[in-house]
Amino acid sequence: MLEEIIKRLDIVDTSTLLQHEEIVPKNLKRLKEAMFNIGQMVDPIIMDEKDRVVLDGNHRMTVLKDMECPHAAVQPVNYSDPKIELGTWYPVSKTFEIEQFRKAGVEVETVKFEAGMEAVNASKAAFMLGKKNGHGKEAWLLSPGKYTSIASLLEAQKRVVDAVGVSNNPDVTYVADDFGDTVLNDGLSVLYRRAYTKKEVVERAKSGIPFPPKSTRHLIPNRVIRLNMKLGWLFENKDEARKLMLEMLRNRVYSGNVRRYPEPVIVIY
Repeated sequence: MLEEIIKRLDIVDTSTLLQHEEIVPKNLKRLKEAMFNIGQMVDPIIMDEKDRVVLDGNHRMTVLKDMECPHAAVQPVNYSDPKIELGTWYPVSKTFEIEQFRKAGVEVETVKFEAGMEAVNASKAAFMLGKKNGHGKEAWLLSPGKYTSIASLLEAQKRVVDAVGVSNNPDVTYVADDFGDTVLNDGLSVLYRRAYTKKEVVERAKSGIPFPPKSTRHLIPNRVIRLNMKLGWLFENKDEARKLMLEMLRNRVYSGNVRRYPEPVIVIY
């Protein structure tokens, strides 16, 4: 077990990590306070081992960079591995109504639900608004068109969400893309959008222009959580930081403080 965990973890220079998604200021503030208070980096940053793109942990990376911490504890992964899945998050709300978007100047096109999903996945609309009625599903394409670049698609999506103040609406939450139909059946309206590709994630990170928050959702098998790396160790030189991490892991493994969950888990923060 110890050797397996060691192979999954590393210490890298914080400055080499690439951000692929924007941070949320209030979340960053809350995380920074938590890390300062406990003096630990609880979970390692998940990093594409080839290009050092941060797949999960953009806020943790930002806290470390703000602290001018030279090193980060990471879990490098092979991003090309098909077991690593990439999805997205859907904005959902009880208050989304198609007239909101029309009045805000968003172009709207009524479609059948399945055809609308095909259009969204083919980048022929910024979003699709889906609702449930007594007869089934209703759907409308928002800002229909043909978007040939990520930049143009993101610009159209921004116009849509800004038109109805999604980012400032307390009634708006986000659900994983595989949960969209569930909340639709619960009476919520869903803004469906296409998931991006791994290639697009890497290109966006390398360009230095990250995606908006909640754009991507990575499913990574055998993710290490609760590493609890002391922040002070990350200010040591790289070899010393790795040595201290190894000693901590050895003590915890031999004390029986490691558990592998073979089933999906629900973590309440």
